[in-house]
Amino acid sequence: MKNTGERSLKSLNMKWLTLLAIADVLAVIFFVAPELVKGASLTQVGIGRVLTTTVIPVVVLLIVNVLPHTLKSALVYWKPLGVLPGAEAFTKHGPADPRIDMAALRKNVGTLPTDPTEQNAKWYKLYKQVSNEPDVAEAHKMFLMYRDMAFMSLALVVLVPVALFAVDAVSPAPWLAAGLFAFQYLLTAFSARWSGIRFVCNVLAIHSACKVSAVKGRAPKAVAT
Repeated sequence: MKNTGERSLKSLNMKWLTLLAIADVLAVIFFVAPELVKGASLTQVGIGRVLTTTVIPVVVLLIVNVLPHTLKSALVYWKPLGVLPGAEAFTKHGPADPRIDMAALRKNVGTLPTDPTEQNAKWYKLYKQVSNEPDVAEAHKMFLMYRDMAFMSLALVVLVPVALFAVDAVSPAPWLAAGLFAFQYLLTAFSARWSGIRFVCNVLAIHSACKVSAVKGRAPKAVAT
């Protein structure tokens, strides 16, 4: 369900993804395998800085866009393909949020499905009606950011140790790097989960508080009930 809005939010998140990648590189160089920079000349340091500022953004862009969003969500939720934040919107997340009156939500939006695929489809329609609301847009942005950070971290669990083995880094540097990025993956995956729940519930909270109607050619508006 990619759209222009999602691509725009992902573009805004590129800064944070790049900063995380740079921090990861510095952590590996100075804490995991410091022997890689010992005795480096000023010229080599300068080349390293240029590579950091020019190559890393490209690498990040390639990594986070290599998989479809459904697979990245599966890596966050540890469930089969097709799992998206709205798959449990009406059976789990909505009822657990004290802001959401499920009876009022049902009155405002109609029947609430229980099948995961139908739940996500219904929730997505509700999201599109309020996608420009600040709380919804911010929660969506955070979910996408942490989801991409989680996938990037998981990729680095493999890529960095392989690179360290290739340059003959002193053991146990490759294993320390793998452990570091595995921890980072878990941290960002759980952050993505909580951000996804917040994203889902922010949409439902608006629809439970008031009935949202869309006028053709205009932005959706809330109607008191």
